[in-house]
Amino acid sequence: MRSLFRRTIVAFSLSFAVLLVVLAGALIGGYHHSLAQWSERRTSMVESAARAILSGRPSAESALPQDVPVFIYDQRGTLVASNRGGGWRRESESWSRVQIRQGDTVIGHYEVGQAAFRNDAANRALTQTLTRTAVAGGLVALAAAMIAAWLFARSLSRPAAQVAEGLDSIANGAEGEPIPEHGAEEISRIARAANTLAARLRSERELRTQWARDVTHDLRTPIASIRAQLEAVMDGVYDGSPERISATLAELGRVEALIGDLDELMRLESPEVAMRISPVPVGEFVATLRQRFQHEIDRKRIEFSTHLECEAIRADAALLDRAVSNLIANAVRHAPAGGQVSLNVHDSPAPADTVEIRVRNDGPPVPDYELPRLFDRLFRGEYARTSPGSGLGLTIARRIVLLHEGTIDITSTESDGTTVFIRLPRSA
Repeated sequence: MRSLFRRTIVAFSLSFAVLLVVLAGALIGGYHHSLAQWSERRTSMVESAARAILSGRPSAESALPQDVPVFIYDQRGTLVASNRGGGWRRESESWSRVQIRQGDTVIGHYEVGQAAFRNDAANRALTQTLTRTAVAGGLVALAAAMIAAWLFARSLSRPAAQVAEGLDSIANGAEGEPIPEHGAEEISRIARAANTLAARLRSERELRTQWARDVTHDLRTPIASIRAQLEAVMDGVYDGSPERISATLAELGRVEALIGDLDELMRLESPEVAMRISPVPVGEFVATLRQRFQHEIDRKRIEFSTHLECEAIRADAALLDRAVSNLIANAVRHAPAGGQVSLNVHDSPAPADTVEIRVRNDGPPVPDYELPRLFDRLFRGEYARTSPGSGLGLTIARRIVLLHEGTIDITSTESDGTTVFIRLPRSA
């Protein structure tokens, strides 16, 4: 496959060749048309002069052209005027005889030699000069066009080659310099998109590495605890009491929950995830959530309040249930005994045509430096490290909200507690 440089040179050269052919055709056609017009004009001049001479105006002889032989005869065939003299030989000429009429009467005729533009020395000099000028101009134009084509092809192919090299580096996983974003607008946009892609790939690679470390850490701790408990029971250090087995099962449950959350998050982040959007009745939705957490609410004597101002939400019912369940689970977990948890669903004034779901608890506020990271994978803040959970609840909630083309945010203060806001478009 030829390079872009060669393709550009060939395309430019072919375009210039077509232009030259069209221009040459136009010039040649114009030249022949001009000669035809000149011949017609010359014939008209000869006829006008011959008619004037036959009409008795001898001074009209001065109007006869001198670059072509002309002989004028009266109606009896007698030569009455000529620009060559009566004894001039005509055997070698190609003659044209034209009758001159006055009304229906033939008053004479004239004979004229072949009229040619190049018969005149001045005309020949003009034609030769124009021909040489056209050839020289064509050669100069061709040279200038080839230089321009080379410069244009180089300016076009060089950025393209840099983009190609940069994309090869990205494909091979090499960490190189950013691709220069210059050249044609389309190539510059490709370079910009490639740089953005490279930055995202680096970010994803770093995030994947950090995620793998976090998963390893979160799995290693309960597995090490389970191993230690079982080895102690086998060595007779601990007895296999139901309490100890229950504690070991709890650690296994933590591992199982983490694996389940990881699997769910990977499924939600897959491009093939299927959304089943339908109207979700808010009353039934909230009642189901309250029933699910009723035992924990009663155990901690939490005041759970709801405020509903919306009849239905267009969403994937299962995914929305999962997202809001994660928020309520966090709120109940971090609310103090005898504290308050509220769930509000209402139309949001800004942005318009959105529904807002608000989950609040009055537990200890989240430090300001932790707020930006609460939705990161496996991040567990200062107050969450000793509590159960995988550290993926808010991450899963955010992914579900993004799948619905909504937004999620969190605020936390000493006076107002911690509140998570979900805003979903009505036409999800």
